[in-house]
Amino acid sequence: MIGKFICLNEQTYNSEIPAELVSRYARVDEDEEGVLVDVLPTTFAQVGEDNKTAYGSVVELTINDAKFYVMELEASWLNGEVSALIKLGDGLSYPNNTLLTKEEAKTLIKTNQNDLY
Repeated sequence: MIGKFICLNEQTYNSEIPAELVSRYARVDEDEEGVLVDVLPTTFAQVGEDNKTAYGSVVELTINDAKFYVMELEASWLNGEVSALIKLGDGLSYPNNTLLTKEEAKTLIKTNQNDLY
């Protein structure tokens, strides 16, 4: 399993995570004894909030008047998680739902940091 960066457009960021990521990132409802009661619908925005101690805060960018969110996730090729993340960007232009290396994420943020302030 490896950490990956992804730049999500606003619509995807506020949408539910793909099924392949549910076992790793979904919020759950447990009873008082810690027994799983339900798996709750979970958005990428909620995942970003839940994981900021592990991966840092999600970076919000505005590029050509559109909002984008760069976040780090742990994702497995074996479990189909990376493939599900790649599929989010099918047919979309960069940087919409684009999986990035660490250096690519840094460059995207640095290039658009003027939009952060």
